[in-house]
Amino acid sequence: MKSKLICVLLTLAFGIQGISLAQDKAKAKDEKAITWYGIDYTLAKFTLVAEDPSVIVNQYLKSINQLIQMEPTKYDLKKWFNKTETKIDLEQVNERNSKIDPATLVINDEHTITPDEVKKVVSAYKTQGPGLGLIFVAENLHKVTQTGSYYVVFFNQDTKEIVYSQRFVAKAVGIGFRNYWAGSVYNIMKIWLKAKE
Repeated sequence: MKSKLICVLLTLAFGIQGISLAQDKAKAKDEKAITWYGIDYTLAKFTLVAEDPSVIVNQYLKSINQLIQMEPTKYDLKKWFNKTETKIDLEQVNERNSKIDPATLVINDEHTITPDEVKKVVSAYKTQGPGLGLIFVAENLHKVTQTGSYYVVFFNQDTKEIVYSQRFVAKAVGIGFRNYWAGSVYNIMKIWLKAKE
């Protein structure tokens, strides 16, 4: 009897959680206006990359974010996120990424971050305005597995409340450091478009 009760409670708990996530996902999908705040690397680690960490911080992180803005046909935010209005604000993310300590950026192992850490990143941004904010919080850029993992986060710009957040992993592809890791961002966008239904 006790085990049956536990099963029922677990079923109810997961059922409620599923409904909650579905509602959040629907809101993120249905909102037609977003502000793109870029890719935040402040919690990220690069695993087994050969590039100089100082160059990564001082050059590549900003250039990856700029690439998303400079190639709107490929990184089409309206298309990949099914929106009719998009704004781009990279000032804060570039400033935050520039303060990363290069000595801690490159590691030999896999690296993970928690949803609570993601919330803290979002809460640090100064945002307001119509529509939702959208940010990618980078987690692990792994040279051996050739993958990048990110949290895709939609949030209320006035309250910083996270509307929808999900972790995705995608293959990195491209020539050169910038294009290679930007390729994983591009693939995340494609995955999100397919997975959002």
